[in-house]
Amino acid sequence: MNAICNTLQRKIEQLCDSMEDSILISLLLLRQLSQDGSLSLFLTNNDAKQIGYHLWDIVLTNQEGNYMSSITRALTLVESLFPFVHELIEQNERQAAEESVLEQLIHLLSDVSIDDLPCAAIYENHLRKKVPACHITSSLGDFYTPKSIAQCLAAFLEPGQGTAYDPCCGSGALLLAVQRCSKENLELYGQTQDEDSYLLTQMNLILHGIYVNLGKTAANTLLDDQHKNQKFDYIIANPPFNSANWFDDHTPFYDDRWRFGVPPRSNANFAWLQHILSHLQPNGRAAVILPNGTLTTQTHQEAGIRKAMIQNKRIEAVIALPPGLFYSTRVPCCIWLLANSDNKSGDILFIDATHMKPEIKKDFASVHIEQLIELVDKHRQRKLHTCTEWYGVASLEKIEQNGFILSPNLYTSVLRPGASEIHNEYGKLLEIIDELSVLPINKTLLSSMALWRNAEIATCWEKATLLEIYDVFGGVTKSKESFGKGFPVLDVKTVIHSPYLSDSFSSSVDVTEDEKLKYGIKYGDVFLNRTSETIKELACCCVALKDQDAVYGGFIKRLRPCGKQIISPLYAACYFRSEIYRWEVENVSTVFTTYASIDNKKLSKITVYFPDMETQKKIGDILFEVFQYQKRCSHALQKKLLKEFERLLIQQYITYPILHFQNKTNY
Repeated sequence: MNAICNTLQRKIEQLCDSMEDSILISLLLLRQLSQDGSLSLFLTNNDAKQIGYHLWDIVLTNQEGNYMSSITRALTLVESLFPFVHELIEQNERQAAEESVLEQLIHLLSDVSIDDLPCAAIYENHLRKKVPACHITSSLGDFYTPKSIAQCLAAFLEPGQGTAYDPCCGSGALLLAVQRCSKENLELYGQTQDEDSYLLTQMNLILHGIYVNLGKTAANTLLDDQHKNQKFDYIIANPPFNSANWFDDHTPFYDDRWRFGVPPRSNANFAWLQHILSHLQPNGRAAVILPNGTLTTQTHQEAGIRKAMIQNKRIEAVIALPPGLFYSTRVPCCIWLLANSDNKSGDILFIDATHMKPEIKKDFASVHIEQLIELVDKHRQRKLHTCTEWYGVASLEKIEQNGFILSPNLYTSVLRPGASEIHNEYGKLLEIIDELSVLPINKTLLSSMALWRNAEIATCWEKATLLEIYDVFGGVTKSKESFGKGFPVLDVKTVIHSPYLSDSFSSSVDVTEDEKLKYGIKYGDVFLNRTSETIKELACCCVALKDQDAVYGGFIKRLRPCGKQIISPLYAACYFRSEIYRWEVENVSTVFTTYASIDNKKLSKITVYFPDMETQKKIGDILFEVFQYQKRCSHALQKKLLKEFERLLIQQYITYPILHFQNKTNY
């Protein structure tokens, strides 16, 4: 049947290519309302009962002698029931369509069994082809929300009897999900910003046999609330992300909705959250999709609103979603579950869905939805006490300790290997040396590597914060036009992929003599990238082994040794590639943002561990020797084994002893 339906869809789309959308919308509406029982869902007076179920007959038999006129006549019979039909009639009057094409389309729709291919399915397919692929930040965000996520959002609300509301229902998809999740007939309310979505939402829901109250007109919800002073039991929303300049100088600055603080003009995210909270009934619930930046923003106004919402116990749970789940975007998003109830401890459930098992790939599977719903349900019953890699419950006190930041990685359990687990891999290091010894490798290098078979592990370690060892300075910032000419410049790609600064640079920038001095590169400087799309590539380090005639870019920070050099540059290149350093970066970073970033405040919390200078030199020398040989090596197996030798030596002679040192100093 799927193949037949697909063929019918293609034929319908081919016929629709030569006409405006309003004509297909009109035909689908009339076809749907002509089904037994469909019209009765919307009857409001005795006059409406006289319409009967002959709307499609008027069109099919062409009672006016002209198909467009017949469509108009049928529409006028339901105009009093559906005010938006007036707009359809006006649009159709401005259109011209070939009678022969219209006749083909009408007979095709008439022959299609609505049980096999519902009008709603035809409409949704048409929309996906007509509406340009956009991402979640658009006014049609709910249209591009996968059905599995819409289903999950609705299930979080546990809808029973009452009212449901979507303040930005571009297509009505989320309201449809709430109604389908409820065993009761809900009263549905919503608002759309433009006339197209005002029509789209009503049509979409009517074709599913559902009525929605969208207010008197399409309007900007935040500036012209069509349901002012109304309260709802359930609210579901996928608002436009990060809307800037959402009000102008003529908009009143104060609003009763801004109970937790006035949202900034530069971003409407926290205006949406407060609008939603203002519309919740006592004990009402809301599920809202927002960008991950809302969890971590330190913008004064936004951070203040988030803090007030937390302290007033309005947040039930935060769920960070993996990137790539939404159509046409990889923007990482999160779900805020809100509740208008004071009878709570204020504990918040944090879920990092990126670590769920089985792994979420392109979409939620039923097993993921079941796990998430079960977790939220247990949290509401105060039965959730465990903490795992992908979820945990945090108290108000714990959240306050983290500066009221809601990034889930701060509240879930980080599963990392212990010292004994790390040391269990020591045998692999010996195996690598043995494997290399039978290959045609440089004998001097092999002898240097063989010395690490039974090398002593350093037992005396010291520690200091990163900013006690280094002075931090940002890179040169220039316009796009300044790059591609002039003075050599270190780029982010080099910092991420190489532990040592190369002798030459592929990029250049136009800088002054003062800037050359200010952003210069000297022996012992460490360079790290301050931003990245992923936490795994954040704050990677590259070390300068000599003074160089070059500068470094604005996405890079320079760490220059302050005072006496207590860390060898060659050892630094190894240490900053160690697991222990990566864990330090993860500990201070809020992972779930659009771009992972690190600033001086976070860098000041990073601890650096180092042994005596002789041990530093031994570790640094061997790994630099291996790195240099790798660059000249063309033997694929050799290169692979040498890379593994590097990893294991850092693990066994830096990470393992530091973990041992940490365990002793923690007692």
